[in-house]
Amino acid sequence: MGTITRNTSGSNQTANAQIAVQLCAIPFSTDPNGDMEKLGWKIVWNGIQTIDANYAFIAVDSTGNNYALIIRGSVPPHSIFSDWDLFANWVLEDLGVVTMAHWPYASTPKPMISTGAYIAFTNMLLMQDSLGSGLSINEYLLANTTGNGKQLIIAGHSLGGNIANVYTSFYVDTLKQQGLSADNISLFTFAAPAAGNGDFANDLDAKLPLTNAWHYQNSNDIVPNFPVFAGLVYTATLYAAPPEAAQITVTYQGQTVSLGEAFLLLAGVFLLYGYQQPQHNYTIFKTDLYGDNDQNTVQDWFGQAGDQHALSNYANYLGVTLPVSVARQPLLQPV
Repeated sequence: MGTITRNTSGSNQTANAQIAVQLCAIPFSTDPNGDMEKLGWKIVWNGIQTIDANYAFIAVDSTGNNYALIIRGSVPPHSIFSDWDLFANWVLEDLGVVTMAHWPYASTPKPMISTGAYIAFTNMLLMQDSLGSGLSINEYLLANTTGNGKQLIIAGHSLGGNIANVYTSFYVDTLKQQGLSADNISLFTFAAPAAGNGDFANDLDAKLPLTNAWHYQNSNDIVPNFPVFAGLVYTATLYAAPPEAAQITVTYQGQTVSLGEAFLLLAGVFLLYGYQQPQHNYTIFKTDLYGDNDQNTVQDWFGQAGDQHALSNYANYLGVTLPVSVARQPLLQPV
């Protein structure tokens, strides 16, 4: 599960984490420009959503010196998952984690990321700006956020955090190839599932200064446990009170097992994949269980999981209020 830590590096990193989690809510806004104004930021590069529903934007604050690349990773489904087969489909197929691809932007021996993450990363590279700059994300960042005291935050929630890790790995490598420093980049992820194996995660940790990368997980949030073996084993124990995975039965490949046993079976599938979360400042906190999903049913278990995954839990931990109401949605579906 990682090491429980607290942000002790100073007020700048705390303030950056707070603005990062607030900006991660903007993709769900019906009035993004108005909500950005509340935060003192404005969108200067706005992605056109791809066919796979990937979306990102670049914003700048009122000083003109602080930029943020915010990556949306998931969109709400029409309903929560109704049975294990549907959930397994979400994990094994939509998340794209049962196959892996070599990651060429790392110096470790065998860096790999999930196929799903690689597809989303490619979509990021090809994404166009609806504001008409004619520049890709990479080109815009290189032109506007390097040198002259500029600072850049890269952040995302859920699968957005997953892709934030991947894109940061690529972008820092790009800067290195051009002889540019990456010390002005801060990375913040919230509830991000693991993007790749240990060699990918270790390389990402090495690319940024220790105090510039922060990863947040609510211990009752199942999404960042995927598809890490130890995380899936831990998920099998959730929750300590109804709804409890060990007390809920599901049908898995024609066999009736508890939901907890199904997660253990899934953990076995991923044991040899070696998925790993980055370690730098991996911060774990706990949110109390919500009281209205308290029956031992599949629906209530995933309802509780969706509540725990809400971005508002991460904002509350960091002591800020989101500018957009995105609290307590059903479990988010990957893009």
